[in-house]
Amino acid sequence: MSRMNAMFKKLYKLVLVVSLAIFLFIVFDEIHNLDNNSKRYLSEHYISEGVQETGAINIVTSVLYDYRAFDTLGEATVLLTAAAILSFLVPLGKDKMLGTTFTMIVSQTTKFFIPFLAVLGAYLILFGHLAPGGGFVGGVVMAVIPILLTITYRVEFSEYKFKPAKKKLAEDIGAIGFILLGLVGVVTGSNFLANGQANFGPGNTGELISAGLIPFLNLMIGIKVGAGLAIIFNSLIKEK
Repeated sequence: MSRMNAMFKKLYKLVLVVSLAIFLFIVFDEIHNLDNNSKRYLSEHYISEGVQETGAINIVTSVLYDYRAFDTLGEATVLLTAAAILSFLVPLGKDKMLGTTFTMIVSQTTKFFIPFLAVLGAYLILFGHLAPGGGFVGGVVMAVIPILLTITYRVEFSEYKFKPAKKKLAEDIGAIGFILLGLVGVVTGSNFLANGQANFGPGNTGELISAGLIPFLNLMIGIKVGAGLAIIFNSLIKEK
């Protein structure tokens, strides 16, 4: 009986894989058969109308935080979920790097680079609507700071400088702030996360305070990603 159950489970998994493969084949075949003009429509619209509709001269940012902001919210939610699960499920205890020691050169180099990383991360977040960068990239750079402290000085020192509770609070603020900013579009009679139609005041295109809600959305994502990655890293290197 147990052998039959094992064979049934294998067959069940095989059927699932084959069904998924067929489904993806059909979807991709339909996409491939779309008219070329239909394929180019969205990309041409983003390029030709992006600045006018969103106020962001960085087209990538206008897509991430306006046209496809739902995707960005989904990605942020995945990161929030991963950080929350790890912080709850991974047991607190000593870190796995107790035997790691570094020379004075490494220690001093880490101290030297941290201010530059902070400035670079802030720049990428605040100027994401004007130049390449944005909340995700800036948040990753910011997360490198506590991660470097963990690698160089161990978890205890890193979490003394950046308290776990404060990192979790920062991540929550970033996630909730992103959603609340998205509701501005609803309050003004438009759609959720519709920056271009939120009547928030796009300002003068090309200036730091411009592009409506996008700079603030960038800030929320930067805070959320930076705190979330730092939480995940420290949680993963701990053991009982």
